[in-house]
Amino acid sequence: MNRPRVLCVSSDRSTRATVTLSLADASVSVVVAQTSAIAVDRLEHESIDAVVIDASTVANVPGLLDAVESRWPGTPAFVHWSDDENASVTLLTEVIARAGGGSETGADSDSNATSASTPKTRDTSARLADAVTRRIGTKTDPAFDRLVGTIKRRLADARSPGTIERAIREEFAADDRFAFAWVGEYDHGEREVVPWLTDAATVEWPMHRTFSIGDRTQPLLERTLHSRDLQTVQRLAGNQTLVPLGEAASDREVESVAIAPLATGDDLYGVLVVYTLEPLSAGAREAIRSVAETASYALESVAVRGQLDQQQQALQRYERLVETAGDGMYVLDDEGHFTTINDALLEMTGYSLEGLLGEHLSVLFDEDGVDAARETIDALLETDESTDTFESILETKSGGTIPCETQLSVLVHDDEFRGSVGVVRDITDRKRRERTLRQQNERLDAFARIVSHDLRNPLGVSKGYLDLLEETGSFDYIGKVREGLNRMEAIIADVLAIAREGEWAVDSEPVELEEIAREAWENVTTDGATLSIEGSMLLDADRSRVLRLLENLFRNSVEHGPEPTRDRDADTGADETSLTVRIGVLESTDAVVGGSGGRDRENEREHGNGRERETEDEYATWNWGGERTERKGHIENEPVGFFVEDDGRGMPAEIRDHAFDSEVTTSSGLGIGLWVVREVATGHEWTTEATESETGGARFEFVVTETDD
Repeated sequence: MNRPRVLCVSSDRSTRATVTLSLADASVSVVVAQTSAIAVDRLEHESIDAVVIDASTVANVPGLLDAVESRWPGTPAFVHWSDDENASVTLLTEVIARAGGGSETGADSDSNATSASTPKTRDTSARLADAVTRRIGTKTDPAFDRLVGTIKRRLADARSPGTIERAIREEFAADDRFAFAWVGEYDHGEREVVPWLTDAATVEWPMHRTFSIGDRTQPLLERTLHSRDLQTVQRLAGNQTLVPLGEAASDREVESVAIAPLATGDDLYGVLVVYTLEPLSAGAREAIRSVAETASYALESVAVRGQLDQQQQALQRYERLVETAGDGMYVLDDEGHFTTINDALLEMTGYSLEGLLGEHLSVLFDEDGVDAARETIDALLETDESTDTFESILETKSGGTIPCETQLSVLVHDDEFRGSVGVVRDITDRKRRERTLRQQNERLDAFARIVSHDLRNPLGVSKGYLDLLEETGSFDYIGKVREGLNRMEAIIADVLAIAREGEWAVDSEPVELEEIAREAWENVTTDGATLSIEGSMLLDADRSRVLRLLENLFRNSVEHGPEPTRDRDADTGADETSLTVRIGVLESTDAVVGGSGGRDRENEREHGNGRERETEDEYATWNWGGERTERKGHIENEPVGFFVEDDGRGMPAEIRDHAFDSEVTTSSGLGIGLWVVREVATGHEWTTEATESETGGARFEFVVTETDD
């Protein structure tokens, strides 16, 4: 509730100071005016509850009293006519007497009572404060009290600005002393007052407009918004331009206009504008103040409730979105702890809801992921961006990892960071596609190297021998030319296989290792080398791809094996060579991929439709499907893969460690055969390793099934 305001009219500074000091401790506010004209202006435009007049220093006191009584009826006025040097004390004494506070005997004759600081003056001041406060307190009108009470009851349960506006407008319109009342919202951005009308069709006033603030076209509105205090125009006639809708109000015989601010604390909502059919009395001003104060608190309640509803709705939307989204989603508080998690994220990670709620983000993301989330949040808070993404590794409850992309948004309220929302998407497939694309690009680079190196070498050799053939006419060089062309043909076949087929494991079927090894051997020019098959197993593989793998391994052994002795075999007529290529199965105890490749050799001999393997304490029969039958001792381990080795020159260690890379095979003169071998094995998800045989030759191991070792 605003404090009652007392207007002190005096041109004497001492008198004004005395009155102000006398009321300093009372629940009233003192405003001053040096002349009657200034006093009338303040009464015209401000809310004044009582007037104290020092007649000895103010001209035209009767005119001022007439104005107060006629234009502001019910406003108490206290007048002192003495020109005594102790006028200030006498004035206070007379005011007290007229206000009903009793007389102060001897005040005029007290020569020492010339200052407000004397005990006599301090007592007089206290009595004045009590009298003015008591007199002002009696100015209420029961009719106004009923109006205010009715409006307060209607506003008690208001849930919207429209409800507040309707209650105020309807109750003021129902009172014969008022012509109209309306509520306007203050738009801070546009700097204008916008009237609220819930049922404009029933209002006869021209309300379909707004009122600009700041361009001096609405002085009373501007003064109200600036001072945040009740402003009035007691006599509308001649002052129509001072108030909103002044001409329309004058046409409807409006006498006075009051504008009260609708505000609480630092929040300014708008104004309440009231048009009266009679001069504004102190009771009317107090009623308008009271209604405006109640409406202000009602608007504050609506605003707070609206903010809470919006926050609740936003939270519910987030929760529904989190719960139903196909991607994993979570909500973190400002310290990075989970407050909401959806089922998709729980399914991705294997955790339960109870296991994650309240836990820190680091439970699911590694250190790099937590740092990335923190950096993303800091960046969003420093800019106007609402979302950003980062990649990280999601750690599951079982210890697995999932490559993920997280889209993150920050939650900010009242410029304060409250938390974040993350949408987690599994990008395993995307990473696989990126890896495939990267491999394809590597393959294209390898093709370029092959054309520039592998094909140029045999082509250059063949051209050289053709030149020799042309120069000498000797056909001894034709064989060399043919060798070069055959080598180019093999290279082209491998390149086309990679370029056209791409994926190396397409149609899997049962493939017998010995059978396909013999077929591959027949497809390769062996130059007298021999093939030794030391075991077999059944492979679940793409037959044509495995055939190419073995062909390339056999060709690699022959091309990089020992030179033929050129001694003719008496029976076959073929060149004799010491090269032997061996192929056999790997058992779980033999498959030491990455080791030395050495193995205990075993005595083997044909037996029935299989091959017997004999050791010191056992021997068993193997059929071609990799199955075994216990013959003696214990059952041997299951075959887990196969090997291909030779007893040739082998490969240097620096090349052997990277034998399957296209760059190495090209630069070392090995061609692309081993690269094709790696592609086929990778397509079947086999583990490959190039190592050294027991005799120092090349050995290649392929683990085709998982082992327990």
